[in-house]
Amino acid sequence: MPNVIYFLKKPEAKSGRSLIILKFKYRGKELVFSTGENIDPKTWDKEKDRVKSNKATTANGDYSLNDFLGALREQCLQKYKSELKNGIPEPQVLRDHLKAYIRKNRDGEETPATGKTLYGLIERFISGEIRHRGKDRGIGTRTKYQTIYNHLKEFEKATGYRVDYDTINYDFRDKLISYLKKREVVTVARSGERKVQKGLKANTIAKAFTILKTFLNEAVERGETDNQEFKKKGFRMDTEETDAVYLTEAELNQLYRHNLSDNKRLEAVRDLFIFSSHVGLRYSDASSVKPENIVTIEGQQFVKIITKKTGELVVIPCHPVVLEIFEKYKDSPNRLPRAISGQRFNEYLKEACELAGLTETGRLSTDPAARLCDVTSSHTARRSFASNLYLQGFPTLDIMKITGHKTEKSFLLYVKVSKLDAAKRLAAHQRNRWENKLVKVA
Repeated sequence: MPNVIYFLKKPEAKSGRSLIILKFKYRGKELVFSTGENIDPKTWDKEKDRVKSNKATTANGDYSLNDFLGALREQCLQKYKSELKNGIPEPQVLRDHLKAYIRKNRDGEETPATGKTLYGLIERFISGEIRHRGKDRGIGTRTKYQTIYNHLKEFEKATGYRVDYDTINYDFRDKLISYLKKREVVTVARSGERKVQKGLKANTIAKAFTILKTFLNEAVERGETDNQEFKKKGFRMDTEETDAVYLTEAELNQLYRHNLSDNKRLEAVRDLFIFSSHVGLRYSDASSVKPENIVTIEGQQFVKIITKKTGELVVIPCHPVVLEIFEKYKDSPNRLPRAISGQRFNEYLKEACELAGLTETGRLSTDPAARLCDVTSSHTARRSFASNLYLQGFPTLDIMKITGHKTEKSFLLYVKVSKLDAAKRLAAHQRNRWENKLVKVA
């Protein structure tokens, strides 16, 4: 007989508490369901699958936590048995039932007539059940979905505003933006240092609303809601132009030619960054290039890869520096340095840039005192690729085929070209036109 078990998620950095998760495996299917209850991991009895103290209560204090977990387990098994007469139930059927059970016992409310909820839909996005035009969504995308899910849950808990299809309106929009602007985000560096960010940035909030609209559009398409308040023009948050840097070709060359042979850790990170700067790939793609992604066509080598974020095929010619790197790491399976975590990569990259003398200040308008090495990250490589090609006059649409930007407007916001850079580009254009005119006249 299939059995329901509970396990704890990884503790949250800020509170140290862990969510209690229900897992139910049956006939080749699996339900993973968050109970919404969290505890100190030290109070959990893993062998008995319950809280050590019978005095522990649910978050609202209405029930014994162990009694609640026992009842939820029983509900899951009962629903499974009753649904078997119609065939093996999908996990979503059991999930909807458990959410309805919790809502009814917590708030005395029934679920909407459809039995569907916004949280239930988002969970299907996170699990990968809901695909994009038949294609699987990448792990990075589903991680972003989980982040939005967590934001909504924490917003609901902090404000008491119930989040579901019928409550999505302008009042919800205003309250959520206000909450996210003030919300503290705690990150823990590899060194163990805790950093607290006071409020999410405007563009992060704007992106959250874009993803939320993806969920809601899907809900409308599936007939789970007829609430279309989110489609109104004002139901969004405007983005702000980002203040980021790119490295010029001279700076990239300065970094690449700096001798780091006595520090293999920094040398490997530097070389992978330079590789990305000349092929325009995101770090997630550059760090996962395989031998079969390096192809030879008509005597010239190319990187040919399907990007993780967009699922699109890109073909990029290998710059001479890229060929040097391939030769340097020819004994590695993918002819590139071994990839490490993004956090460590950025830490080491900043160190390598400092050693290479990339310490110029004044590149950020928001922080003129910041040194170039301190604001360089893995994504600077891709931004450098696009910005340098753009300044060289390479066709914008051709660059966009590699970077994946859908509109020229979004691309021009992405490239970091200063007013001086633009003026220099215009001067070169005017000079070339004038010289060509003189040649024709002569």
